[in-house]
Amino acid sequence: MNTLIKAGFKSIFPLCIGAFPFSFIVGAISINAGMTLGQSTFWSLTVFAGSSQMVALGLIQSSASILVIMLTTFIINLRHLLYSASLSEHIKDYPIHIRALMAYGLTDEVYAATIGEVKQEKAGRHWFYLAAMMGFWMNWVFANFLGALVGSSFPEIAHYGLDFAMVAAFIAIVIPQVKSRECIVAAIVASVTGILLSGLPYSLGLVVAAITGVYAGYRMDISSENMAIQAQVTKPVEVLPAVNSEV
Repeated sequence: MNTLIKAGFKSIFPLCIGAFPFSFIVGAISINAGMTLGQSTFWSLTVFAGSSQMVALGLIQSSASILVIMLTTFIINLRHLLYSASLSEHIKDYPIHIRALMAYGLTDEVYAATIGEVKQEKAGRHWFYLAAMMGFWMNWVFANFLGALVGSSFPEIAHYGLDFAMVAAFIAIVIPQVKSRECIVAAIVASVTGILLSGLPYSLGLVVAAITGVYAGYRMDISSENMAIQAQVTKPVEVLPAVNSEV
């Protein structure tokens, strides 16, 4: 168990470094939006969703209704349905409280850092996942706290581009996992779709791109299986050497 926990922390460490400035910015902006230090920290502790927090802050500053904020953040986080569907097959045997805890900590970064280990179906793999999740969660809350504490002294901090560090770290983790033909097709289709639909409101382009990429990868997987079956059917039968029946 200790080995899995250490490995989980190690796997998420690069993404913690990348996420730190992003969470710092969220904390700073939350104070500028009117939150107290306690409210900002508790909000980050319970919500634990960077893009949703950032968008929600913008909506709060523009005096949007609570219904609009809830609907917008719901749409942004729809991609987590795909993550959950991918994980469910590998963790379905765990008790409900373990799965609920894993679901609470499911973020883009945690999924990217743990899915390879979870897919291997090793015993005790939930310790690897939970260690990665807790490491990222603690880093996120601490960075948000610091941002709320001192980051408010920089009112233009959102325009410094510090959040790119998280994107760069995330890309560095994900790209090495794109090896098979199905994954490559899914990544290309999702990327092109995301670029073409980047102008859609409420980040809907991201959701559509994710679904389109998954579907493209699924179709490619079916095509590969059919080709393998067809090749097996049409494979020429080996001609056995003739047996001399004469004695």
